[in-house]
Amino acid sequence: MKKIFWMFVVCLVAVNVGCSRGCLSSKGEENTVRIRILSEPDSLDPQMTSTGDGSNDSIFLFEGLFAVHPEKGVAPALAERWTVSEDGRVYTFHLRKDAYWSDGKPVTAEDFIYAWTRAADPKTGSPQATRLQYVKNGAAFFEGKLTDPSQLGFKALDSYTIQLETEGFFPPIFELLSTPTLAPVRKDIIEKFGDRWTRAENIVTNGPFLLKEWKTMEKLVFIKNPNYWDKENVHLEKVEALIIEDQETALKRYLAGEIEFLEALPEAKISTLKERDDFHPSETFGIYYYPLNTKIPSLSDPKVRRALSFAIDRKAIADNILHNGQKPATGWLPPGVEGYPYSTDLVGFNPEEAKRLFAEAGFPEGKGFPTLNIKYNTMEMHKQIAENIQQMWKKNLGIDVKLLNQEWKAHVAALQNHDFEVARLAGIGEYIYPSTFLEGDITGAPGNYSQWSNAQFDELWEKAKKTTTREEQLKIYAEMEKIFLSEMSSIPIYFYADSWMAKTYLKGIHLTPLHKFTFKYVKKE
Repeated sequence: MKKIFWMFVVCLVAVNVGCSRGCLSSKGEENTVRIRILSEPDSLDPQMTSTGDGSNDSIFLFEGLFAVHPEKGVAPALAERWTVSEDGRVYTFHLRKDAYWSDGKPVTAEDFIYAWTRAADPKTGSPQATRLQYVKNGAAFFEGKLTDPSQLGFKALDSYTIQLETEGFFPPIFELLSTPTLAPVRKDIIEKFGDRWTRAENIVTNGPFLLKEWKTMEKLVFIKNPNYWDKENVHLEKVEALIIEDQETALKRYLAGEIEFLEALPEAKISTLKERDDFHPSETFGIYYYPLNTKIPSLSDPKVRRALSFAIDRKAIADNILHNGQKPATGWLPPGVEGYPYSTDLVGFNPEEAKRLFAEAGFPEGKGFPTLNIKYNTMEMHKQIAENIQQMWKKNLGIDVKLLNQEWKAHVAALQNHDFEVARLAGIGEYIYPSTFLEGDITGAPGNYSQWSNAQFDELWEKAKKTTTREEQLKIYAEMEKIFLSEMSSIPIYFYADSWMAKTYLKGIHLTPLHKFTFKYVKKE
């Protein structure tokens, strides 16, 4: 899975008031919208962000060959037209010649080639480098087997033409090209400012908005980009993204009219919110799960990890804690992939099987098993789920579990540094296809926080690249999922469902199944 981090929400406040447009329009800010974002972005560098919030923030500022669209999912952006070879592996993209950077310089093919090479280069340390493995020689370059970037499967034919060759059959190529990881960046700006290049006073962007201000742990302010190629369709002059981690505060400020868009809602009050005109349910291609650090001696045995999974009553968690239509996870891949042979026999609640596996692993009734630590980031829902699993593991396996709460940035760092035993995490696909939930689990992948490795899994991954039909590829991915679940380096808990709120006078907002949104088309009416 492309392990992109997400903070999802819960709060406990009464919901019985609303706010008309006048709450904000009285301030004379007809073309300003205030939204809430869940956390401080880990980075505004599109090749370096590893969080969902950072990715959505990047959409304001950067635009690739394709971009997020509120109705179509993705739509052509800087790719004005393109051709595809007969074997479906070589794409030739012709760039718009009216696309400019915020400092007035034209966006060129070389800007894309620099960004893609930078993302694939292991020296960069991009947490989403695995996205380049779908490009010819992308994986080999990242792994250090190739060191010449000219051997990567992309090149500039001229200043406005890019040729891209995929490693193999890969249907969701346009969706992949819409991700921030594959957005262009400016080499001269990065080399001039280094790690400081994303500061408001230094950053140069090509998206519908500019970064006006970034106050740490307070807000980001985006303003309309006068050099944007499609500025006629950008109706807002300013978007203020307020960083509010506390869920009670966020909802109160929305209801008071201080915020006009919430892309994630308080879990405990979903049933109350559903009757409001500004409430919107949304399908989501995502999963909530617990990665297990397989390098920890007590978690190195697949029997132990499977026992921990079978000891969790997912239905009880869904029924007692969740209220947004989330479903107990029945596998690693969320529903939604047409033609995929879903399997439901490796994930479920089976306490007797859990006890048997634990005993076979040398821990009958939990005897001799050390205290296990679960790390979760600050949020009431995460705490409740962890407490429930703590009780289930005690009851069904006889083991003691310690819960460790930490703030979001510390939690992200712990996962990236493998400083955990069991941790809470969520993943949302970058496209609706199985590879987005499998790519992060190949040996050595940046998103392989569990440090799991399986030679057969890796071999099937390479085999899938060489397929030529969707049906054949989906069968291989299903085999990979079964191998992954048989060793359970991460425990699936539930499949996501989304909901969001926006003031009724805001038009053009939509949260995609990939939890992406753009404010390019938003207007106040």
